[in-house]
Parts: sequence; structure tokens; C-alpha cells
Amino acid sequence: MLTNYEQALILIEKLEKRFGSITKVLDSNPKMQEIHRLLPLDRPYVNYERVNWLNRKGYSIVYIAQVTHHSKATISKYFSTYNIKSKQAFKYRVKSNSSTAVYYGTSLIHLTNLLLHRTFSNTATAERQLNMRGFSVKKSFYVWYQIPDGAYYTLNYLDHFAVKNGLDSYIYEEGC
Repeated sequence: MLTNYEQALILIEKLEKRFGSITKVLDSNPKMQEIHRLLPLDRPYVNYERVNWLNRKGYSIVYIAQVTHHSKATISKYFSTYNIKSKQAFKYRVKSNSSTAVYYGTSLIHLTNLLLHRTFSNTATAERQLNMRGFSVKKSFYVWYQIPDGAYYTLNYLDHFAVKNGLDSYIYEEGC
């Protein structure tokens, strides 16, 4: 099956053979109207290189859409078309007061369960237990690139901590 661009190119070649130049074809010509349908000029240009870079850094689809001035649907469609996965933002930073170890996670309960090797059912209890054991907890919004290399992180689908080692060290769910 031919792409829209390939179909339009065939039509343009036919019109140029007949009229000598595409610029001499009236907009009312059915083949010219078909070209406009196949290649709408009002379609916004998407800088996919920038979209990919922002995604690699860990920004959300909503944020990428905002800063590139496109709709969330445009970015989501691009991601799904090319099977591009986005990274989750991290909500919690837990630091050991007795060492330089820093841990990041999307769920404080999950972070605490892994750190203390016990199961906790609510965030308040998890935070209290961490504080009692010499950890400080900070709730914020951490994008992947903001997490320093060498820091530990976990996601709800991981049953262990991983070490961040560059932008490409993020572990996606199917890679577990």
C-alpha cells in the first residue's frame, strides 16, 4: 500500500505531464483536491527529534505536547505508531542520613517495602517507619534526567532497586 505522500506524488506527476507545471493546475481540479486531501498543508510540523529528546529525558506526554505546541493526541499517536514508551515521573526521594545513598520511587509504600524488607499498607506508616530508621523523605516531582547517576530507583513493577546510569538506563515494564 502506498503512503499518502507516494499517492500524491503520482498525482502530481500526472498533472505536471498534462499541464506542464503543478502551479498551472486550478484548485478546483479533482486530482488537485485529492492531493490536498492526501497532504494537508495546515498539518502542523512536529519536530520529532525534540519530542524524542524530551521523552528520553523523562518528560510526560502532556509536558512534551505543551512545550512543542502540539496536542496530547498528536504526541500520543506518534508514540503509539513507533512503539515509543514514556518514563514515569518519580514522586519520592528517600535519603539515608547515615550514608550518601539516595532512593527514588513512584510510591513511598513500595520504596519502604524494599528498603525495610517489610510490607506497609499506607504512606503515613511507611514515612514514619523510614524516619524512625534514619531516613529523610521528600515528596516532589522528579523527572528522569533530574535523578543523578548512581542513585537508586524503583518502579511499582520492579521487585528491586536499580541504579541509574545515564538517560538510557531506565527499566521499562516489559524489560523486567
